[in-house]
Amino acid sequence: MTDGSNLENDLLARLAVENAGGEITRVAGSRWGRLFLPAPEKAAGRPDQGLRVLCVGAWTMGLLAFESLLSLEALKPGGIRVVGLVTDDPLDADAKICVKKRFWRYYDEAEREDYEWCILHRALSRGIPCYTGEVKSDAFRELLRIWAPEVIVVAAFGQVIDREIIDFPAYGIYNVHPSDLLHGHGAGPQPWEDLIERQAAVTRVTLHKVSPTIDDGAVVGQSPEINVRLPDGSVSGDVRLIGEKTLVPVSPMVRELALALMDRKVSGMTGTLDSLDFERIFDQDFKANLLEPLDPAKRSHILPLPKDEERYTV
Repeated sequence: MTDGSNLENDLLARLAVENAGGEITRVAGSRWGRLFLPAPEKAAGRPDQGLRVLCVGAWTMGLLAFESLLSLEALKPGGIRVVGLVTDDPLDADAKICVKKRFWRYYDEAEREDYEWCILHRALSRGIPCYTGEVKSDAFRELLRIWAPEVIVVAAFGQVIDREIIDFPAYGIYNVHPSDLLHGHGAGPQPWEDLIERQAAVTRVTLHKVSPTIDDGAVVGQSPEINVRLPDGSVSGDVRLIGEKTLVPVSPMVRELALALMDRKVSGMTGTLDSLDFERIFDQDFKANLLEPLDPAKRSHILPLPKDEERYTV
């Protein structure tokens, strides 16, 4: 395949080698992106029971949400199964994912390739199909019918999700957003820039239901407060440092959401989850860690990065 940039072609070649026997195809009806099908032997080993979850996300935030779901899949056999991954294609110039307005603008093209490769490789190695194309399309609606998710979890995704997708999963579609949406802060693609502009001292990560309007769905729960000031109390202008700190609660929040929805299915309940009390769920040590000031020495080390893939192993 040689119809993209050099780095995009490199990505596809790497995945073809890593996923030998699988398929990488363009999808009719989508203006960009591809469908990646895992090698048959990997797909054959997938769980066949449990709450069907689709993960929609990219970048470190998407990786954290995805790995949280994979960890639960391993720990709770028959309780949950990840049926697919939908992620950004930050290397495709035709992709309508707001690259210049979102976190991708802080990474060069080679770094974007690392992020996309990492999440796709991780999914395919576990036998999970992946899609990087347009979601408001007949192509994706057909994938929804095939994957039949009961829950959709969104974390750092560059496309607007429409009503047809929102109404599909029986137990709801939820987004993790790194700002205090409950108090009207940081909606949209630049939550950390909002913190800097407001000279904020603390923030929260918000879990909310997805609505057709960006970051406007009903709030299900929020993380404990997160300190986003430097040790001397001053405001940092380092968007990446702030962003990495605010992502610390993402993985446990997704885990608790999935556990609650698993319980909901087992108990025979239907419909969406309205509330999760993360202040009660998380222990004091975790809360104290969130309240530690920013440490510039930990920039790019607060959370695992794509090149540290072994640290993602379930």
